[in-house]
Amino acid sequence: MRGESHEWRGPSAEYLPVVVDSWDVRLVQITIPAGKRQTVTDTLDDEEVDYVLTDETSGREYAAVAYVPLPTNAVEPVLDTLRTAGIDESTYTIVLDAETIVSEDFDELEERYTEAKSNERIAREELETSAEDLLMPMRPYLIMTVVSAVIATAGLLLDSPAVVVGSMVIAPLIGPAMAASVGTVIVDHELFAEGVKFQVIGVVVSVLAAAVFAWVTKTVQLIPPFTDVTAIPEVPYR
Repeated sequence: MRGESHEWRGPSAEYLPVVVDSWDVRLVQITIPAGKRQTVTDTLDDEEVDYVLTDETSGREYAAVAYVPLPTNAVEPVLDTLRTAGIDESTYTIVLDAETIVSEDFDELEERYTEAKSNERIAREELETSAEDLLMPMRPYLIMTVVSAVIATAGLLLDSPAVVVGSMVIAPLIGPAMAASVGTVIVDHELFAEGVKFQVIGVVVSVLAAAVFAWVTKTVQLIPPFTDVTAIPEVPYR
């Protein structure tokens, strides 16, 4: 974003070099639509958080960009308050990890939100993004699913628990399972449906890949023709 004028808003205090660890700090960037600037500044002032405003001069429908440093567990309540004030998902809201913040005011803000909420809580948007990142593109997902199914089948036929466990390590099914779970918790129907779709496709592809590999193994007689698969010790356990 381009900008010309900058202004600082927030409670004043004597400067002290209080360093805040990066693991619990977020920098929230919010594009403010035209006509909403005063609403956003009033909301942030009411929340008693520090922020920087930069005028937006790109000629689009935004008036300014707000940069708000927040403790991790303060991101969600502050964003909820802004949504209530009319800043919805049609605007750009970017949540970034901040390396370091040196501020006595921020230290006081962190203590205030730590007393009110769990220090390990993250914003809904961050949780949703993390879950979406667990979903692989379809092509590599299918390839890894086929490979893991083939390795698992080979491990069963070889009666090798180590090989079977190795196939579980490379199986990509945990990502869709987590996405579906997160979608259920945050009531994101699209994320839930995507996770379920990947799981169903993964199960079907795994069964087909294992069946084809077993048929090929039997056809080319990589195992004795009259082998009783159920007699392999590893099979009943799986």
